[in-house]
Amino acid sequence: MREYIAQEQTTLIKSIQKAFPKLNYVTISRVLRKKDIKINGKRVNSDVVINKGDNVQVYIDFDKEDNVEIIYQDSNVVVVNKPYGIEVVDENKREKDLTQQVSLQTQTNVFPCHRLDVNTEGVIIFAKTQKAYDIITQAFKNHKVTKIYNAWVQGKMEKKQDTLKAYLVKDEKSARVFVYDKSSTNAKEIITKYRVLKEFASTSLLEITLETGRTHQIRAHLSHIGHPVVGDDKYGNRELNKKFNLKKQCLTSVLLKFDFANSELNYLNDKEFCVQPTWLKYTSKDQTNE
Repeated sequence: MREYIAQEQTTLIKSIQKAFPKLNYVTISRVLRKKDIKINGKRVNSDVVINKGDNVQVYIDFDKEDNVEIIYQDSNVVVVNKPYGIEVVDENKREKDLTQQVSLQTQTNVFPCHRLDVNTEGVIIFAKTQKAYDIITQAFKNHKVTKIYNAWVQGKMEKKQDTLKAYLVKDEKSARVFVYDKSSTNAKEIITKYRVLKEFASTSLLEITLETGRTHQIRAHLSHIGHPVVGDDKYGNRELNKKFNLKKQCLTSVLLKFDFANSELNYLNDKEFCVQPTWLKYTSKDQTNE
């Protein structure tokens, strides 16, 4: 446990982040939900406003608390395992985002080269220099990056593997996307490849490769064909999520591999950056067919 005296009136999470910069937003939120934070001796479980002079006690083992997992880094890039529940870039600057957290850990200003949804975990790469950023983003634009995901989805797939094509329309006001079988105004083509890794009683584990990288593409596309991601509150089946007691979407960016041609980053060519999904243990809740 550590404690401090608040120096200004602000929200609790912002105050803790200022007092303990190594604690990220996700960690603080988790501790808060467990009621392991006290203000003036009283436990709280929400991001309340605190006043100057308040005594804040945070019950967490700071010595064991991990930062964001760094998979690989050198003078040009840093590859990390993005946790669930944190923005890569918080456009509203209301809370510490992943970019700020990685910058703090590496003591370098890093540049995010692509995004993952706030509730999608997994491999993501940052550049440490403008030159590296230009090379990496160009590789993404030229489809020289292999991106593989794992997803746990509702039901059994009609084919063991397939290439899905459809059209996606983004609705900024509702922060949602909509998928259609035919093109329309403002629609963008999406291409999603999948392969069944394992089937369970009422669900399937998929390997997914993206040929296009649109907002919410995997979640919305799979939902469109009747196989939403388990735990997805926005595009998923809430009854299924309730059945498995999951509020965390089971979607992970498990692998990144690059082809930087003869650029300054060619030493990274064909190197695979991989992680394991944190939610795989939950698949045991669905009786296997084996």
